[in-house]
Amino acid sequence: MKIKNDKTSPQVYARTAGLLYLIVIVAGIIGQMVISGKIIVKDDAVTTAANILAHKDLFQFGLTVYLIEMACQIAQATLFYILLKPASRNIALLALIFSLIGCTIKTLSRLFYIAPSLVLGDSQYLSVFNAEQLQALALLLLNINDLGTSIAVAFFGISTTMNGYLIFQSTYLPRFLGILSMIGGLGWLTFLYPPLGNQLFPYIIFIALIGSVLSILWLLIKGVNVEQWNRRIVESV
Repeated sequence: MKIKNDKTSPQVYARTAGLLYLIVIVAGIIGQMVISGKIIVKDDAVTTAANILAHKDLFQFGLTVYLIEMACQIAQATLFYILLKPASRNIALLALIFSLIGCTIKTLSRLFYIAPSLVLGDSQYLSVFNAEQLQALALLLLNINDLGTSIAVAFFGISTTMNGYLIFQSTYLPRFLGILSMIGGLGWLTFLYPPLGNQLFPYIIFIALIGSVLSILWLLIKGVNVEQWNRRIVESV
């Protein structure tokens, strides 16, 4: 059976997924490390509130970056499902579901990210609170945002581990990418207990970034082995 190789070629899916993956990583770094890192000071409500008020436009732009990140991650997860379903449709679908749950949780948690800009505003109804109370509430909302992100990461850990297994078994993507993905996914699973995940985060992010960068480069430059991908398509029919 000959598979038609047109605009829906797996190479198109692979390179689009690689590009989206790159945007997700870059947006995450900008949002979390550049913008939030500049404004939010851990356990310091007064300084954090002052930074939000002093950099209102930057803080608002942070939400835009986070939403771009999530939109691209949803599209990326869908393309990964298309790429990996020849290896196992059921596992690929389950991985997609876990990834979409993580994206939903993380997107909703961003409401708590932007809420401090409302709490620290000059609306009349907020006059019943004093400045210290509003500053404390703003930091509390940001901490809830971080907790929601940690919960989402645990779901991403499950989907990443499953996708890594499928890559390892696929024959049309290199096995070392699957191994790195499974290791990274297991690392993210430590966020099932957020205090442990936060403590190990510097080591987890280092390993995960190596796997992510190599995966992005491979998808953008090499793509998939189309012959093997088509063969797995035929076998799965």
